[in-house]
Amino acid sequence: MRLQLVIVLVLVARASHAQVSDAEPGKGDAKGSLAIYSDSDKTTVVTSVAEGSVRLKQPVIVNAHALVDAVTSASVDVISAATPRFSENRVELGTNAQIGFSHSTEGSIGYTHSGENDWQSHAIELGFSRDLAKKNAKLTISYGFTRNYVGRAHDPSFEEILDVQGAQIGLSQIIDKKTLASLAYTLSSASGYQGSPYRFVTTMDGIAEPESPPEHRLRHAITGRVMHMFGTANVVDVQYRLYFDDWGIASHTGELAYTRDLTKTWSLRLRVRGYRQHHASFYQETYEMPMRYMTVDRELSTFWDAMGGIKLAYLGDSWDLDAKLDTIVYRFSDYARLQSRVAIVGGLGVAWRW
Repeated sequence: MRLQLVIVLVLVARASHAQVSDAEPGKGDAKGSLAIYSDSDKTTVVTSVAEGSVRLKQPVIVNAHALVDAVTSASVDVISAATPRFSENRVELGTNAQIGFSHSTEGSIGYTHSGENDWQSHAIELGFSRDLAKKNAKLTISYGFTRNYVGRAHDPSFEEILDVQGAQIGLSQIIDKKTLASLAYTLSSASGYQGSPYRFVTTMDGIAEPESPPEHRLRHAITGRVMHMFGTANVVDVQYRLYFDDWGIASHTGELAYTRDLTKTWSLRLRVRGYRQHHASFYQETYEMPMRYMTVDRELSTFWDAMGGIKLAYLGDSWDLDAKLDTIVYRFSDYARLQSRVAIVGGLGVAWRW
């Protein structure tokens, strides 16, 4: 998209959408996108999304979206669960409303339902934002709650519940005419069944037990971001995220993006991202004997990944187009069944604004 400073400020300080008070009644947009994920672990995911928004006569913007994930996998996890291959679809439907209380204060409320053959979830979100310092700063506060019903395919007697709730507080600040900084803290709590009904842990004495992670998890994340414009056609975006939880996991994520205007309507973005994670305190590559907490989930092991990607975007008077391609390399330090993985993610998007 164009890199004029006003657009940059809208993307971050306005939480990626126009303020309700700034939109005219009847204005809106419709968007569609298609993304394909494929990796060397024999997993393919095709994601299609349709979404739209419209400003009502009242100071309210209504948004709605529909998402479908088509997943096919014969990964190490699947094969180790004695399943040669599986295919399934996940459907997500959601809506939210942004409500303008004044020219400087907004609220939001939303609901999302997601379902597949062995998982159903219901999520609600509440948000509040307020402009400060003559609109040079923005404070945002949000809260969300999700109830998940975990099942097992072809086993109607198996049903577990996982409740997840979280809150975030963030502040965006205009430093000068070409620099914007933001800082956010996120607190999340999960309670209930947090394992996989298909994943079993085989100890060295040959006993196979269902994996059994703790039923409670408290997560913390601190995210900082700085965007700076060089000249009139170049923007550098730097982000860093520190994460830690009471399972013993600590991770660091850094991302650097560079976007340049090629013409008045075309832009090119290049980005790189790195992630490093320390394993959960109860994770072991092999267990000598059954323990209270056990898992062979590679997402709880020690690993790192690196991503690089390119995106080409067109911003017209009423139509927007974009195409992107990312490559991700994973390395697992203490997961013998899969020491590395390479993934390719490609996507196309189109938007119509009126």
